[in-house]
Amino acid sequence: MSFTKRTIRGQPLRTKIVCTLGPASRDQGMIERLIDAGMSVARLNMSHGTHAVHQETFDAVRAGAEARNRPIAVMVDLCGPKIRLSEIEGGSLTLATGSSVDFVRGVAPGTKDELTCSYDGFLDDVEVDEPVFINDGAVRLTVVRKATDRVTCSVDVGGVISSRKGINLPGTRISSPSLTDKDIRDLEFGVGLGADLFALSFVRSAEEVKDLRSRLQALGSNAQIVSKIEKPQALKDLEAIIEASDAVMVARGDLGIELPVETVPLHQKHIVRACHEALKPVIVATQVLESMIEHPTPTRAEVSDIANAIEDGCDALMLSAETAAGKYPIEAVETMARVCRDVEKVLTVKAAPEDFIGRRAGDALRKAMVIGAAIIAEPLGAKFIVVRSESGVTARYLSKVRGHCPILAVHHEASVLRRHALMWGVLAVQTTAEHGELPPMEDDLRQLARSILE
Repeated sequence: MSFTKRTIRGQPLRTKIVCTLGPASRDQGMIERLIDAGMSVARLNMSHGTHAVHQETFDAVRAGAEARNRPIAVMVDLCGPKIRLSEIEGGSLTLATGSSVDFVRGVAPGTKDELTCSYDGFLDDVEVDEPVFINDGAVRLTVVRKATDRVTCSVDVGGVISSRKGINLPGTRISSPSLTDKDIRDLEFGVGLGADLFALSFVRSAEEVKDLRSRLQALGSNAQIVSKIEKPQALKDLEAIIEASDAVMVARGDLGIELPVETVPLHQKHIVRACHEALKPVIVATQVLESMIEHPTPTRAEVSDIANAIEDGCDALMLSAETAAGKYPIEAVETMARVCRDVEKVLTVKAAPEDFIGRRAGDALRKAMVIGAAIIAEPLGAKFIVVRSESGVTARYLSKVRGHCPILAVHHEASVLRRHALMWGVLAVQTTAEHGELPPMEDDLRQLARSILE
């Protein structure tokens, strides 16, 4: 029995790193460097780029992963019902504080008097006294009058707006479904690629997650679903959303616009804890290393943010513009990996046996075996805990214990191993054995360990 050789030098990285690929990072050479630096998941953001560009990027990821012998997962991030300004005459304009501006139907270029947006239902959904935020809340309006063909807003906080900038309606119940026509086209494209994960944006209920699951199954895909928590409505249905999802993302950007920004840290902790209790991976995203878009080193606050997220129990951290369009994509991943490793050195087993077994998710027998393995591994001096991976459930349970030993998930199919890409502390190892069999004898287990460590 033989195994694909995977060499691990130094301390294995337990926290997973998700990298958004873009102009700064989409060629195979850069992707291989990102893998070497610590990337586990490559994110394709469907808000930007064409299908042709994403196809090239996907192919480069698969080629780079094969060259580096790493099961790198690909996540297709669906746009969802993101509302954006239409084109602005001249590209940008300034809305003065105290002035007023109308939103009208259609797609005509916007002026300082009349604006249009990408969402056809805007005029129908908004109501008087509801806020309208533009450009991540930098410009703030309030609806003061509503008519059939226009909505008039007062400009409470003025500023520069430009073409295609985002619009948030924190007080408005949006009638648009979570999957737009564009999302459905992107979903079909992503399934055709063979994407491993799909991120569902602006989730409001578990039913929306179930709808995406049904669509994936109808397309013949068993890809995992990552639900992005960025709407206040999602917090009200959080447990059901987590239960319906394979993983969750704390999307702090839009969440911090839809809700008072000072509440975001507590919501983040609550979401991470809820995912931990449900034994589901959770990603913390947005502005994690924002300063490294322009600078080669992070701020102290960013480093503390990473450390606190890991201490809270997040499984993965995501980089967006830092790797997609920043000046220092490799340095950003290397920085994150260094911070993660330093924090991971002082983490201890997070779950007492009775606490872990008593959680609502999963069967008690499997969890009892998992907690037992995690506890005895350290005094025995074990280097790894090895599990045969098929569904990934046992590895996911072990991951949530936060034990000291890295977890080796072994299988012969790379597609199965990529399902572990968001699991904290899980290292995926591809075997040449059929049916993903583990070595039956102690000597074969030692052969596996030597092939990895030497």
